[in-house]
Amino acid sequence: MAKKISKEQKLIYKALLPEKIKVAIYKAKEGGFWAKVDTYGATQGETLSELFQMITDLVYGYFDVPHELISQLGSYFPADIVRKQVREQRPRQYTLDDILMHQVRDIRNLQRI
Repeated sequence: MAKKISKEQKLIYKALLPEKIKVAIYKAKEGGFWAKVDTYGATQGETLSELFQMITDLVYGYFDVPHELISQLGSYFPADIVRKQVREQRPRQYTLDDILMHQVRDIRNLQRI
C-alpha cells in the first residue's frame, strides 16, 4: 500500500530539488549515451529519452524522494535547446533523439519541468 504524502512534504521536496542541473553528455562507444551530473554522479541510457529519465532518477535518489511523489515533481530535460531546435528547424518528428541527436555536446543544463 502506498503511503500518503502530505502537501507540506511535497512542497519541501519541490524546494529541495534544484530547478536546473549541470550535465556533460557523451556518446558511449558501445552505443547509447552516458552523462556526468554535477554533484550527483553518472548514469547511462540507450536513448536520450532514457538518459534524461535516468538523470532524473539519479537526482531524485540523491534526495531520497518518495516513489509516490516522483510523477508529481517533473523530470529533468534540456527544455531551452529543444524549444530552440523546434522553432528553428521544425522537425518532422518530435522525439528527443530526432531533435537532439546532433546537439548532444551542446547540452550542459537540464531544467526540471
